[in-house]
Amino acid sequence: MTDEVAPAVSVVIPSFRGGPLLREAIASVQAQTLQEWEAIVVLDGCEDDLSDIESSDGRVRVLRQRNRGASTARNAGIGQARAALVALLDDDDRMLPGRLLAQRDVMADPAVGACHTQFRVIDESGAVIGAGGSKESQYVDFLRGDGAILVSSMMVRRTLIHEAGGFNPLYPLGEDLDFAYRIAREAPLRFLPEVHAEYRVHGSNTWAGSSKGGALIKLTLRQHLYAAEARGESANVRAIRRGLSLIPSDRVGAVMQRAKRARERNDRAAMLGALGEAFLLSPAFTLRAVVREVRRGSGPGRGVS
Repeated sequence: MTDEVAPAVSVVIPSFRGGPLLREAIASVQAQTLQEWEAIVVLDGCEDDLSDIESSDGRVRVLRQRNRGASTARNAGIGQARAALVALLDDDDRMLPGRLLAQRDVMADPAVGACHTQFRVIDESGAVIGAGGSKESQYVDFLRGDGAILVSSMMVRRTLIHEAGGFNPLYPLGEDLDFAYRIAREAPLRFLPEVHAEYRVHGSNTWAGSSKGGALIKLTLRQHLYAAEARGESANVRAIRRGLSLIPSDRVGAVMQRAKRARERNDRAAMLGALGEAFLLSPAFTLRAVVREVRRGSGPGRGVS
């Protein structure tokens, strides 16, 4: 591939942690069946030396910035992307070999703004410990609390990312959720039910370890509520109000996240224990949440994974 030929896909990987998991993420891109890609690794205050990868594979570019957060790092990488399609990957996750090819084929339909795939859950060593919970989700599904998407499995048109405003650097975490909502508002999404991504569970997961998930989801939904009310979008207003009614307190939300992670690890005892704790804190919400999840065929949890 020469400098004059744009790649088919630009993969953007932000990294604050670096280390062996980042190298695994990059290796998973290098193992793709689609070869016409570029990978832009944005080291967000990370001091890792990746010169060996850069020198051995000209498709990998490394950008450095002081620690400014994942949103700013992703936006910096997207700003340097040469392809019309941008694939997102976190530095602790991996993509399976057929992902980029499968998503590029879906994105050949100009009506599709973004594509995401099913995923599986792995532990720090890379062993598979559970199934993912992504599913077909459009804007109204996210608003009413029925959407499920792993941003680390998304491919998005670069023009659409710019139109939607990119990632919001004011979010301390949950910026992936906010991003997915805004992308879904602007264009249809396509879901591939085949597993093409791996989400890694470990001690440093920021979203999974936070007790602020409920507050951040409420913040995001209220922003969309203001827009829907201003534009007279009555169906979206109803969906958002339903979604807001399903958001637990941060304490209950943290317990429900524990239940979800236990399910991903196939740890039934821990999952039931967490659900029991949630029931003591908020019986009505816990019952509604469990019934909802059983009906839609996935374990405890909500929204963007």
